[in-house]
Amino acid sequence: MTRWAAILLFALSLLSWAGCGGTLKEGRREGTPDFRAAKTEYDRGNYLDAIPDFKAYVEQYPGTDLTDDALYYLGRCYLQEKEYALASAQFDRLLRDFPTSPLQADALLELARCDDLQSHPAPLDQTETERALTRYNQFVEQYPSHARVGEAKARIQALRDRLAEKLLLSGRLYRKLSKYTASEFYLKRLLHEYPDSKWVAEATRLLREVAARRGRTESIEAEKKNPPARTGQEPKGKPDERLRGVQTSKSPG
Repeated sequence: MTRWAAILLFALSLLSWAGCGGTLKEGRREGTPDFRAAKTEYDRGNYLDAIPDFKAYVEQYPGTDLTDDALYYLGRCYLQEKEYALASAQFDRLLRDFPTSPLQADALLELARCDDLQSHPAPLDQTETERALTRYNQFVEQYPSHARVGEAKARIQALRDRLAEKLLLSGRLYRKLSKYTASEFYLKRLLHEYPDSKWVAEATRLLREVAARRGRTESIEAEKKNPPARTGQEPKGKPDERLRGVQTSKSPG
């Protein structure tokens, strides 16, 4: 057997050990469908020991009064182990298959957290940020009296600030490139869509600077109230590639 063939066989054996949708760390033992034992390990912080048993319980008892609990704690175990995609799958299944579960609210919040924890800094793609924001807002709207609403609102503000920063970086980049129409477009969007953001002061300063370079006087308050017209103004393509090379500005204060 050649050296490369041996390496390939070893890699395939590792994948087989990991199992479908699992991780290498989980493969050290078979699970037993014992909810109480799994919950005991979870409460002790032994998440890797709890995962196989919660999985076994869900697989063997897909419709009991404790299945939604098992899914929730299995998702929490994956979350603690930073296996965000696996965690999301458990919370999503709980929301989909157990619509009357008392854990619906918490599962929705944890699903939002999974997106949040996978999101990226402002110069990069914001798909996960936007998805997390949608789910946090859904949580606040559906469960306004929930004990964790304050936590969700804090994350909503933080993620809105990040999306505002994304627009600020785009506006700043286009100003640097002397593409003032494009710069104005992103800065005006920031003022209109995120008027409560910590980046408003910086966007206002840049917008005035760009307007001065174009020989105009801008009414900043009007820009906050009126959305920028997109027809014919939105720059073609996205500045994401260039933004990756731009150092994120320090937050004010």
